[in-house]
Formats: sequence, structure tokens, C-alpha cells
Amino acid sequence: MFTPDWRRKALSALGETFDLIVVGGGITGCGILLDAAQRGLRVLLLEKDDIASGTSSRSSKLIHGGLRYLKQMRIHLTRQASKERELMLSLSPHLVHPVQFLYPIYFGDRPPVWQVEVGLWMYDRMTKGPRHSRVDVLELAKLAPGVPTEDLDRTLTYKDARTDDALLTLGVAGTACDHGGFVLTRVLIEEGLRDVGGRLSGLRFRDLETDQVHTAEAHLVVNATGAWVDVLRHRLGLAGERVRPSRGSHLVFAADRLPIRAAVTIPSPDDRRPVFFIPHPEGVLAGTTDLFHEGGLDDPRPSPDEVAYLLRAVQSTFPGQGITARDVRGAFAGVRPIVDTLAEDPSEATREEEIWEEEGLLSIAGGKLTTWRPMAELAVDRAVDLLPPERAGLARPCATARTPVGAPAPADLAQQLAAAQRIEPAIASALARRLSGIASLAATNAAPSDLRPLLDGTDLCAAEVRAHVRHGAVARLEDLLLRRARFGLWNPAAARDLAPLVAPVLGEELGWDGQRQEREVEAANLALDAWSPLGALGERPGTGGLA
Repeated sequence: MFTPDWRRKALSALGETFDLIVVGGGITGCGILLDAAQRGLRVLLLEKDDIASGTSSRSSKLIHGGLRYLKQMRIHLTRQASKERELMLSLSPHLVHPVQFLYPIYFGDRPPVWQVEVGLWMYDRMTKGPRHSRVDVLELAKLAPGVPTEDLDRTLTYKDARTDDALLTLGVAGTACDHGGFVLTRVLIEEGLRDVGGRLSGLRFRDLETDQVHTAEAHLVVNATGAWVDVLRHRLGLAGERVRPSRGSHLVFAADRLPIRAAVTIPSPDDRRPVFFIPHPEGVLAGTTDLFHEGGLDDPRPSPDEVAYLLRAVQSTFPGQGITARDVRGAFAGVRPIVDTLAEDPSEATREEEIWEEEGLLSIAGGKLTTWRPMAELAVDRAVDLLPPERAGLARPCATARTPVGAPAPADLAQQLAAAQRIEPAIASALARRLSGIASLAATNAAPSDLRPLLDGTDLCAAEVRAHVRHGAVARLEDLLLRRARFGLWNPAAARDLAPLVAPVLGEELGWDGQRQEREVEAANLALDAWSPLGALGERPGTGGLA
């Protein structure tokens, strides 16, 4: 986990040469940081915003083999991802959770039932996990109320897994720090340092918290910035385009509007592309779209057409629920770092990674949330080959396949907290879900008043906020609301109400005065626009849904 002085430690380490400087605090960069640190390399990660502030907090939150990749005959990718899913379920069950998927198939559907059965039969054989089966109409109604049964041929079911992508990424980064890695967020890369031969030998960057400029020297710089790979390449003087970003958008609904107990996959009524509805403890996630992304990368938002596309899929799948645009609680978009293969359809573009070196910059693009670990292993293997022999010889073998990430916790932690600390069940559940093994520490040392909800109707307490600050690398209010407690994702309106209540707690922990707290609330509200229903469409959001 992070320690309270994580930034000071990283800044103090700048005086010595690093083996690697990793740029990018998403799942790929954090995975490389962990892998390299475990091998005994001296490694620093630099991130311009927050851990997981880009694509790694805006994904579909699935840890899965990728059933649709079988249709594209990408057998290696599906087999690798299925193996990684089972590994994460085993090593980090506090962060990765099994989820049951339902696939209703109707007479006359395309693809036909036999093709789906063949695909699931192949999927079964990629892993040692549970095999697919069928469920009857009564079970379908119990697990996914509102799914039509008229003209239903059969309903197939299979298992995959879900996660909170931002908390998974944070867990990987925190575990890397436990192994000697260093992290600095809120820094802007200004230029590269070059040796006499013209190769990169480090970076000059500005600390956005203090406005001070620092330099860090390294034997190799790793570009793990995802969709921003070419942005960094260009800033460091390298020409050309290697990545063509694609956008995936999602809608968020309250659990009482879509009261499903299992995930549902069904072809879109528009184009037959698979659309899914996944239940989480906080709500239901509906997605996703797949479009080549044009324009800026820092504030991607769903287009009106994407929102309408997903809303039609919801209404078609749950016609009896009376879902309208006003039921959309949140909407967000993420930008995938797809390697440009000149594919005309982003859904047909490969999700496999590519790694290449230019003038001392090792870049990696592509990949999936699920395959972060083997991607990192491949990148660090390549990095070791490029290090000076005296440093490469010190590197140990990759150990991430045996490493739990984050702070492991027992499955019944919430019940233990509620019983031992006399915490109300909703608060105990939230502490366990979002803090994992840190929750006990947070609750044991908290004043009784810090274990009560900060806002009626929510499950966020001051003790949780303090724990995120002390052990979760929080530097801004938006970090807490968007990527630690996740209210910005699941209930942006509640996040706005929480902002002025959370800011004073952060002020106590981080030494902010009243003016800084006010600025943080304003900045958090601005950041929440991209996650709010109206803000997603470029309008100023209020507390309601789409008009």
C-alpha cells in the first residue's frame, strides 16, 4: 500500500539514476512498475493526473476471456485472458469477483443459437473454470426480471469476472511501492534528456503540486501512456502515429431500476453487436460502444448517438421496466489504446499489444485490462534486454504470477467490522469493498463520529476518506470522489453533494486552508461533468437524468 509520505519518498529518490522511468499511471504502467520493482530494478512511475485517471477508470470493468474474440479467431488472446482471469480470481479475490452471465437467444436471432453454443463450448475449453449451461424461464425471471420470454429459444449461462478497474489499478501501484517502486502523480513531462549519442537518458518534468521543475535520469524510459502514446512520443521528438484510439461509452443505472442479479448479454437491436448489463454493488453498468475516437483525449464523453444507442438496447432488453432517459444516473466514455492496423471497423481491430523501441524510449500500446500482468512481463523482459549489462544482470525473474495485489481481506470482512466495531452494515460493507485489508485499520483507529455517513443516503464516512488519503495516494478531491470511493461513477449527483463535506476532511489530512478547499470543490464539480448524464452531452448537469 502507499504510505502517507509517498510523494516525499519519490522526490527524495530523484538524485540517483533509475533503471526505468515509466510514464503513465494506468493499469499497464502500474503493472510494469510492479513487475520491475519485484525484479529488483530501480523504477519510478510518473503520471500527469491521478492513478487510473484515464482509460483504467473508464473501462467496462470486466476481467474476462473475451468471448467475441473467438468469433475473430483470436484464440491466443482469449486463452491468455481466460488464464489471467482465473489467476486473479485466485490471487486477489478481494478485487476480482466472479459474475454469472445470461445469454437469452430468441427464435430467428443472429447469430443463431448453434453458433453461440459452439462459441461457449470453445470458451469452456480455454479455462478450468465452470462450464456453460442452460437456465429455464423461471430461473431467468429470478435472475434478470423483465427480460422477455416470448419467442425465447433458450437462455445460456456462463461465468466471467468483474472488478473495480480504478481500485485494481491502485492496488497494483500500491503493491509496487511495497516492493520498492516510486510513484509521482500530478507531474507534467516537459522534455527528454539526451546523452551524447542522442538517446533518451531521462526526463525533465514539472510538479503540478508545487510548480517546481525536476529532472530524473534513467537507463530507459517506458511509454505506457495508453491512448496518449503518440502524444508523449511527439513531445519527446519522435514522429509518426502508432495508435488509433477507439471510444467505448457506458450508461449507469440505479439497481432498483434494473434489479438484475446476474449479468445479461444480448445483441443490440441496432446492429447486433453484443451489449451487456452488469450488476455491481453500487448499480448496473450498461455498455459498450466501439467507435474510432476523434478529438481530444483528456475529456472523452459519450456522444448523443452513443447514449441513444445504449438506451435503445436497455429498452429492448427490459421492455417492461419503462426505462427512459431520465433513469440514466451516469454516463462516461473511455478511450482504448488500439494499435493502428488500418482496420476500418474498431471492433475488428486487434486488442493485442505491441512493443517497440525508439532512441531509448520503449513504448507499449494495445492490450486489455484483463491481460495487464503478461503485458507488463513482456515489457519488462524487453526493458531488461535494453539495460546496461551490469544492471540487467541484477534483474530477477518475473514474480507477478504469484503476487496478490492490493490489501488482501477475508470474504466476511464486512460482517467482522460490523460485529467488532458496531458499525452499521452499509458503512461496514463500503469500507470492506473499497478499502479491502486497510478497512480494519481504518475502523479500529477511528472516532465513532468518523464511522457515520457524511451524507444521508450514502455509505461514505470520514474514516474511509482518511484511509484513502493516508494509504491511497490521494492528492485532490476528485481523486477521492471519482477513483477511490467511486461516487462520481455510480452517482454523480451524490458526489456533488458530498464534495463540500469531504473537502474539510481532506483539508485536515493534507493541510488545506479554506480557499484551497473551495478550489478543490469547484475542480471536482468540473471533473464530474464528464461522468454526469447531461455533462456527457456537453451540457451543465444538474441532479436529474437526461431530459
